[in-house]
Amino acid sequence: MKKTVVLLVVLVIATVSYGQQTDSGNTLSFMVGPGYSARQDLIFSPLVHRDLTSVNVGLAYARKAKAYQSLVVRYANFAPIVGESYQFLDHGESKTASPHYFTLVDIDYSIGKNIAQSGRSTTTLGGRLSSDLQLLNYAYGRVGSTGYYLSFGLGPFIKQDYQISERSRLTAQLQLPLISWLARSPYLVNDDEFIENISAHSDFKSFAAFIGDGNFATLNQVQSLDLSVGYAYRLSQKWKIGADYWFEFMHASSPRSLLSFRNSLSFSANFTF
Repeated sequence: MKKTVVLLVVLVIATVSYGQQTDSGNTLSFMVGPGYSARQDLIFSPLVHRDLTSVNVGLAYARKAKAYQSLVVRYANFAPIVGESYQFLDHGESKTASPHYFTLVDIDYSIGKNIAQSGRSTTTLGGRLSSDLQLLNYAYGRVGSTGYYLSFGLGPFIKQDYQISERSRLTAQLQLPLISWLARSPYLVNDDEFIENISAHSDFKSFAAFIGDGNFATLNQVQSLDLSVGYAYRLSQKWKIGADYWFEFMHASSPRSLLSFRNSLSFSANFTF
């Protein structure tokens, strides 16, 4: 499944990137910067796993014509460990415990229209289809557990642009999925169905089987929120640079509670054409 996730990221990242909305046309951008995650998943552990990572990048495509559209891809890798690393024996050989590894991929498609414009301020309202793909590897010395979290959500987004000056622009965006297709690791982590799903020894087939095991979830079962604030400065007719702050909140109640917070600070280069 890990190979499938990485391949999906490479294919989409090869063609898109994330940038600020421009006055017209298309924008391609690249973002990179630190990310911080705090996560508690009671399927695996009551402990809160925290980590600060530099492996946190984003790429996407944005277009403004009659409608505003954007396709956003984010990739991050976290390696939390609770307490200090420790030594253990594996068949008489001393080894050092590894941290856990969480691979997170977000793919979001948005489409909307300007609904209000006043002076330097523009408001865009629309809908977003969001995909949250997470591969989880928990390491406990000689043993470990592999898990997943897959969510495909649909809901509204609202975007506010403010033109500070001829060269500078501020953007704030809020997105809230109202209904989702949610697939998570089972309560026992590796139950019979999980073993059957991975028995095909095909990342693609296993990934599809995990998605198929999901169910529709409404706000009483899963809640998530994306909030971003960005600043862009125009260097020339084609190029902008910027900085973005992105906050993600996630809570799911079944089969056991999951609570997750993510914060990212990214610096971007944007090309307009």
